[in-house]
Amino acid sequence: MRTKSVIMVESSFSGHLFHRAIRQLGFVPILLSSNAGRYRHLDTEGLVAVTTDTRNIDAVLETCIALSQTYEILGLLTSSSAYADIAATACRSLGLSGPEPEAISMCLNKFEQRDRIKAAGLTSPAYLFTIDPDAAVRFAERVGLPVILKPAVGAGSMGVRLCEDLPQVAAQAVHILNSSEFATSPGVLVEEYIIGPEFSVETIGDTVIGITKKYLGDPPYFVEIGHDFPADLDPHATAAIVETVKHAIRSLDLLWGPAHTELRFGPAGPTIIEVNPRMAGELIPQLVSLAYGIDPVLETVKLAVGLPVTLSGTRNRAAGIRFVNPEKDGFLHWHSDVHLAKNLEGVTDVEVYRGDGPRIRLGDFRDRLAHVIAVTPTILQTQATLEKAIAALEAKITTSPNGGTD
Repeated sequence: MRTKSVIMVESSFSGHLFHRAIRQLGFVPILLSSNAGRYRHLDTEGLVAVTTDTRNIDAVLETCIALSQTYEILGLLTSSSAYADIAATACRSLGLSGPEPEAISMCLNKFEQRDRIKAAGLTSPAYLFTIDPDAAVRFAERVGLPVILKPAVGAGSMGVRLCEDLPQVAAQAVHILNSSEFATSPGVLVEEYIIGPEFSVETIGDTVIGITKKYLGDPPYFVEIGHDFPADLDPHATAAIVETVKHAIRSLDLLWGPAHTELRFGPAGPTIIEVNPRMAGELIPQLVSLAYGIDPVLETVKLAVGLPVTLSGTRNRAAGIRFVNPEKDGFLHWHSDVHLAKNLEGVTDVEVYRGDGPRIRLGDFRDRLAHVIAVTPTILQTQATLEKAIAALEAKITTSPNGGTD
């Protein structure tokens, strides 16, 4: 008898949650990766890691067919948007449950996604797709500064920058177009900057699980520094956001599986920034589980293998996460009390990512130093607990490796 298993194509910051959920259901998680060693959170217990070219659909299918001689493959997923199109195509080819590959491919191209959202009558920032830095500058002049520049195809906050003058627009466009880091992107997306608080909406199919309040670091990088779940919103704002996101999900044909929609509540109401055809990252699934008693990762795995899915909550609490981010480039030196942070009432998790010494460079989510998660009966209590815990995790960034300044 072949061992029942679920395949994951690559991983992410939250990828280990999928491996845990697969084991919880009694199946063996199999990770396909070109380099599994790069994942800091990878839990190898009970995990079968197989090296393959995950950018190549033929290689992925060949590997899956070979594995099927030993394992009964019940489902195939990814926690990374960078591999969502590969995973969707593999599911269709293997006869497994999954999203429509065409919908995923369209959604991953932020320019095509914007066109679809605009055609659906939804509010989104003014935008331009281009491969010409001069065109990016002309667009910025027309819509007004500042503007956001990002790769048309990309993940996380990589390559995303707020540009406050025209030389910055030209320089960031050149960087995105010429950097090997963004080789998979067909060009640059230039966007109007929308002023207003930022939220994300977590969905499975067209069911809205909840709304997350997002906290962003200082411009120009927009690295996320924390989240509250559920967001503290009045009923009118909640209803407007839910209606907008449901309309967006349907217009993009993302009716199977998880999606993570980012938006700002601007002067015109909810304004879609982008829809990601994957589970939320940033450990938001853990916040949902702590607050509502719904494990969206577990329910997504159930969906993939054909088991009944439950998306109704069993409790009503307030959860949050805060990240320790460097305030500048330099060398890391901790002056912290991890024990104090861990023992605060309501704190459920504290993790320090790096020890003293490494060179830190600002730019995106990969620069984070640590995180704290807490859950309490109210959002104000959770926010206060997180503030105390973060204060205990003091990190100094110096200009020299020995902790001094030049």
